[in-house]
Amino acid sequence: MDTVKSAAWPLLFTYNGPVFGNGFLSYVELCGKLLAVQETEGVWLEGVNPGAFAIGATTLEKASQTLPEALTKVFVDFAETTDSFEAFKRTVEDFYEATDPETTSAWDRAVEAVRDGLMPVPEGLLRKPGWKCFVRVTERSLDQLTPRDNPPVVFNRQLAAAA
Repeated sequence: MDTVKSAAWPLLFTYNGPVFGNGFLSYVELCGKLLAVQETEGVWLEGVNPGAFAIGATTLEKASQTLPEALTKVFVDFAETTDSFEAFKRTVEDFYEATDPETTSAWDRAVEAVRDGLMPVPEGLLRKPGWKCFVRVTERSLDQLTPRDNPPVVFNRQLAAAA
């Protein structure tokens, strides 16, 4: 039986957007890491930071287009289940840091493969060596907000291959 070696690209992305909670408004900003794994049926974006999530689609472009909405849904779920800004902030930060050593190691190997020229960068992606990833959750002051007050968010999507 032949095994198919799948392609894996180390990707970086940004996310910025407001999240309304139970009596608080926050703004979530992050630079994250994803491992894009090409499979026979399409592409999976596996979260490194934030970890503990994955998105699948038929192409890398389609997967990247669903990323902001998927993250917004996660953050709104967090807002619905926390009762203060401080609890929400901790939950988002924990989510961002929740990655497993295996995924982190796979991402690091993929970065080395791109740097060494063993893995070509997908067409249309920029190389971003030395990008610093972070998560920042800040409170904005407005009274009496609930998760239902969340507006549709327009994102400035940016994927780049780590190098």
